[in-house]
Amino acid sequence: MRRYLPLGATTALAVASAILVLPSTSQAAPVDRAPAAKVRTEFAMKAAGYGTRVQGGSIPATSGTTAYQVIGCTNKAGIARRNDVAGVTLPGLGQVDGVRTRVNTFTNKSRSRTTVVSQHDVARISLGGALTLRGVTSKATVWHDGSGFHKSVETTIGSIRAGGDTFPIPTPNTPIRIPGLATISLGDHHGYANASGAYAAGNAIKVVLEPTDTVVRIAHSAARINRGVKVGRFRGQAHGTQVDALDQNIKSGPLPLSYMPCQGTEGKVKEKSVAGLDLADQIVVGAVRNRQMGRQTNELATGFEESTIAGIKLGPLTINAIKARANVTRFRDGRVKRNASGTTIGEIVLNGEAQAIPDPGQALEIPGLVRLEANVVDKTRLGIRVTAVRLTLLDGTGATVNLGNARLEIKPSGVKK
Repeated sequence: MRRYLPLGATTALAVASAILVLPSTSQAAPVDRAPAAKVRTEFAMKAAGYGTRVQGGSIPATSGTTAYQVIGCTNKAGIARRNDVAGVTLPGLGQVDGVRTRVNTFTNKSRSRTTVVSQHDVARISLGGALTLRGVTSKATVWHDGSGFHKSVETTIGSIRAGGDTFPIPTPNTPIRIPGLATISLGDHHGYANASGAYAAGNAIKVVLEPTDTVVRIAHSAARINRGVKVGRFRGQAHGTQVDALDQNIKSGPLPLSYMPCQGTEGKVKEKSVAGLDLADQIVVGAVRNRQMGRQTNELATGFEESTIAGIKLGPLTINAIKARANVTRFRDGRVKRNASGTTIGEIVLNGEAQAIPDPGQALEIPGLVRLEANVVDKTRLGIRVTAVRLTLLDGTGATVNLGNARLEIKPSGVKK
């Protein structure tokens, strides 16, 4: 149920400095200090967030994120990053002042506790020329201690004013509506804490501006921690197709895209698939399936990324059963083994006739149509990148189409056995 509050309301809404704090769990988040030096842990940690994000409705006012900051996959405690923005204009919407972002990883050895925190504060935001919100914050915390993994999301909202009047803070299930101006609701909180990790995320507040239906999300925070970093940190992805060209209108992908968690998948094979794609109105792509796996023991970290395409058709050219696979194993002593074993192409058919699959480093060229390379492999110090088929279109666009793509690297964890 919504409350409809006229701008001229003179009731007990004069609670000008009302503050609402909404924790997602009854357990208080720990407060720790970063160690003097970075300390490697057995945990994979991430944190990210931003002060504001706009998604335009009938007005094309979509903007990027203000004061965005991130800690990517790391197992190091003692990382502290910040991004402060004194003021920024949201085109056609208003002004945001005093945006402050903090993302941190901590460890407290005396309490056997490792913590990830993402906190975002917005001092003031003015929207639509009449609506002002102050003191909006969101803080997501995840941690591991002697009793396991935990999560917490806390939201704080200072005040809401419009047309000279002060409005009450929305409650979890009851947004407020200022007729002709905006509907304001608390943002969503979500996450989990189980035996293998914890995740927490939240938006402090969501504002839907009338009559444009522009959505403004304020103070987003997200933090994650997972067990399992022993020998290495995974960095990998698989995707079926990607198109690159000078003409921005014919860029596409990567599709579908699968990312490897930096701690791996605990030995489980995870899949993602799509039924089919149409690339740049020229190439018809059949079903695409990605598979990935990563596992760790005390002696090694090993895994694979794989992408399979049932087949593609480009004019008179047909290629069936395309598969790219990247395999990497990292040993505790630092040795890395990587290969593209399992990368295959079923057949290449041109005008109904089978064609020889070109050897690595060679190409099959069809004048006026395409240049085809197979089994494009790039080995790096930490892993390998594989593209099963690379097509360069000879139609003047300069478009490159990569079909069947897999990449995997395993970085050293630095964790002592």
